[in-house]
Amino acid sequence: MTYSIFKRGALAIGGAALLLSATIGLTQAQAAPTPAHQQRQAVVDLAATKLGLTADELTSALKQARKDLGLNQAAKLQIGKLVHQELAVAAKAIGLPDVKALRKELAGSTLTAVAQKHNVPPSVVAAALKADVDAKIQAMVTAGTIKADRAATLKQKAEAKVDALMTHEFRTRP
Repeated sequence: MTYSIFKRGALAIGGAALLLSATIGLTQAQAAPTPAHQQRQAVVDLAATKLGLTADELTSALKQARKDLGLNQAAKLQIGKLVHQELAVAAKAIGLPDVKALRKELAGSTLTAVAQKHNVPPSVVAAALKADVDAKIQAMVTAGTIKADRAATLKQKAEAKVDALMTHEFRTRP
């Protein structure tokens, strides 16, 4: 009888010790900044010093700038939606039924290769993508979301991105 009580006590103490060590390890892991975080913080500190600001002032100014430009978590979701929409445009230009079919063919390949496989000139697909992006940028100008000079810059960047997208090799999905 005393032996089983001793076993239970030892198990309870061992479990408590394990839980305590896990809690301490987790706390230290959260508190210890990563080298990447330390490097980012050093850059912010140096930039703030050169600008005559504190690191907190610069950090809050950067957060506000991201917010003003719409670069936040919601923007990442919108980018994913935009990629899907552009792949839908590419699928239509190539003559595929939907994005799913295009993604299957893109696994380990490029948009240029898929277009050529379907006897569609890659320039036709690129033109369709550029026209779609230009229309979206123009809609933002019309809605007053962005200014015309910013739209011109975005259109140039978008064209370069479309050209890069045409030769981008897509990963195979598991």
